[in-house]
Amino acid sequence: MKLLVTGLALVGFGCAAFTVTAATSPDISWNYLSAGYAKANIKISDGPRFKPDGYQLNGSYLLSNNIYLRGSYFDVTLSDTGVDLDTSEVTLSLGMRDAISHQVDSFFEAGYGRSVAKLHNVKDTDNGVQASAGFRCRVTADLELDIAARYSDLGDDEIIYGDLSARYRITPMFDFYASYQFESDVSIFATGVVFNF
Repeated sequence: MKLLVTGLALVGFGCAAFTVTAATSPDISWNYLSAGYAKANIKISDGPRFKPDGYQLNGSYLLSNNIYLRGSYFDVTLSDTGVDLDTSEVTLSLGMRDAISHQVDSFFEAGYGRSVAKLHNVKDTDNGVQASAGFRCRVTADLELDIAARYSDLGDDEIIYGDLSARYRITPMFDFYASYQFESDVSIFATGVVFNF
């Protein structure tokens, strides 16, 4: 939680410090597709940590000036340490954005989530709801920083986790991104390319 608060403070400071530079930057894009590499760090009770890796897909589409549809999917596997682990999650959300200023958007989204975990051929599937709220801030014409608090209630587990990410604009159509999602037992690092349309 301290990391989430620190991240929020840094994003706020960055937005304030670069307001003049960002004022001439393009608006934040809510129409995009992204794909990239993902690596999870999973701790099961007091046992060892597992570090499966795989891929992540995300997409968002602005339905109106303030309402958007967002979907995400990730799949990570581990099979080379005597542990056969495969886990995936898909989410589909309806969100609302609000332009606080030309360079800062706040957002809230909620929707459906489904996770599938398979360990040594034992499969566990959970369905439920998930929601998130946060800020997207374009601190310069080429750099965007995002922070969010996310809630997930899939099956028997309720989880609140932080989500920090950054995007660097390569061209008006393509961004490079890096993100870090974390809670007490699980974290996911991802990096890849965003296609804006």
